[in-house]
Amino acid sequence: MEGLKKLFGYFLLVVFFQLTSGCASRGDVVLHGFAFNFPVDSPDAVLLDYRYGDSKNPAARNAPALRDRGKSDQQSTTSGDMLRGDDLYVKWRLKDTGEVFEDTVDLKARLPKNIEECRIYFLVRGPQLHVYLITPQLRAKDEPRNGPAGWSYRHVLTIYPDVVK
Repeated sequence: MEGLKKLFGYFLLVVFFQLTSGCASRGDVVLHGFAFNFPVDSPDAVLLDYRYGDSKNPAARNAPALRDRGKSDQQSTTSGDMLRGDDLYVKWRLKDTGEVFEDTVDLKARLPKNIEECRIYFLVRGPQLHVYLITPQLRAKDEPRNGPAGWSYRHVLTIYPDVVK
């Protein structure tokens, strides 16, 4: 009987460590979203590739089969519990000139600590990538509009490029 108690104690200890290490290994998982819509927001460009952090969420990165052919979906949106991205990589081609641009933005240093229920959103204007954080708060009537037109009713923060004040 004493051996069974000892074995049960070890079992509980193992379960406890698995549960606590499971929580610790989740990384910085946050309820938030990621989206873009090139036909609406960047009609003069074609998206070639993108990756939001290390998320395994299929909508947060270009599908390998498309990327291998130099293509990408032109719009995507996803939300839920996912890893907070440390960076955002985007590659695009301008339709008029055929010029190809790519940019990687360090989000660690740019995003606020709390992005719960926010959405990371990107678009391009010519050679410039623009990244926004769309918050769940409504835009105040006296607050100027910022970011993509479809989100003008929300309080939107410019994440990249830096805003000169």
